[in-house]
Amino acid sequence: MLRGAPHARGRGLASRVVRAAAERIAARGERAFLHVAAANTGAIRCYERLGFVIRKSLRFHGYRVP
Repeated sequence: MLRGAPHARGRGLASRVVRAAAERIAARGERAFLHVAAANTGAIRCYERLGFVIRKSLRFHGYRVP
């Protein structure tokens, strides 16, 4: 599933943003974590390359108010 701006894919932008955010979080003495949909395999690959690991699978439900 392709999302976002296809012309921006593969340029390392997500990696730079996630790395910068994780570094700021670590500088505060906290641990960074992410939630990602299992179907978003591109994001999962990116996050794993950055050192994140899957710790737990969760089921999310979305609801719409009519």
